[in-house]
Amino acid sequence: MNCDLDELGDIMLEAWRLHQELDPYCSNEYVDSLFSFASPYCCGYKLVGAGGGGFALLLAKDVQCAKELRHRLEHEKLFDVKIYDWQIFL
Repeated sequence: MNCDLDELGDIMLEAWRLHQELDPYCSNEYVDSLFSFASPYCCGYKLVGAGGGGFALLLAKDVQCAKELRHRLEHEKLFDVKIYDWQIFL
């Protein structure tokens, strides 16, 4: 991978695609809408966890995209989400 966020994003998207292929019921309209909304700001995303309420992991393209996405999610009434800060150290 060699410290490439786009490659990590591609891996996350491929894992999400495979998960959906193996379990067509792993997502729902809310999750699909969230990922569609976040997609312009992200190089990757997927659901993680064991189905006990859901945790969406979104990998922003860069710091500015992360800030914009956070702002939009905090003000978009369609999504009732809690946002956690996290970082990848390269």
